[in-house]
Amino acid sequence: MTPKHKYLFDLTGYLHLKNVLSPEELRDAQAAIERCRQTPPDQLPPGIERQGEGFSYGFSFDKALEALTLHPVTWPLIKELTRGKPRLNRGTLAINTHEKRQLTPFHCAREDLGWITRRYEVKDGQAFANDLVAFFYFTDVFPGDGGLVVIPGSHKSEFERPEGLFFPDLDDPDPELHPAMTNITPRAGDVVLISELLTHGVLVWKPMDRDRRFLILRYKTQYFEDASGDTNPVPEEVLARLSPETLELTEPAFYTDIKEIAKQDRVTLTID
Repeated sequence: MTPKHKYLFDLTGYLHLKNVLSPEELRDAQAAIERCRQTPPDQLPPGIERQGEGFSYGFSFDKALEALTLHPVTWPLIKELTRGKPRLNRGTLAINTHEKRQLTPFHCAREDLGWITRRYEVKDGQAFANDLVAFFYFTDVFPGDGGLVVIPGSHKSEFERPEGLFFPDLDDPDPELHPAMTNITPRAGDVVLISELLTHGVLVWKPMDRDRRFLILRYKTQYFEDASGDTNPVPEEVLARLSPETLELTEPAFYTDIKEIAKQDRVTLTID
């Protein structure tokens, strides 16, 4: 991480990385997403299910999407923030439209999964986070569109968020934004990287002539155990089609182990 990255991530709990994807990467990913969208539910690859506006494990639909799990821009950041012990936990493809007329309330891992389970610390000049989310965007988001909203700095909050402070009426599709909130507006090819301790939600998507398409990649430390008790929640049928490099990334490991891929700053998928 650059000094700028370190400062901003520590200050706000997120990074908005612009123009991460090359034109070719963006084009290939967009084409894969459209194919996924048009695939009948009963013909989706094993392990991928359409759930509302999302495709569970949609990152495994196409190698153009799978490759983003180890993208050369985000990969070094993921490695550094997990102290070289990363694990890919999940990857959901989402297509957000105006048809969903209710916002997603603010939430964070501290509230949903227990404050003792997630960590954000800084030691020896290096930040550490054991639960990260990378949002890869494939369509543009403009001010006023809706989408991702966060409370910058909340990843380090020492107080519980008062109920109803920011969204007193969850049925209001167009609430007035509190000054403490930031609506992040990425363009196609951008990535937003957050700590899961950052309080975040989703505003109603307003445009009727375009949707919001993005990939949600979740990373944890390789020794982290989910609330369900699973150290590797990725279904076997999904694991079976992953490249060896991605497969290694999903695998749990002891906290002193170092994965072979973690020794590399740039990883290229092996494609049969």
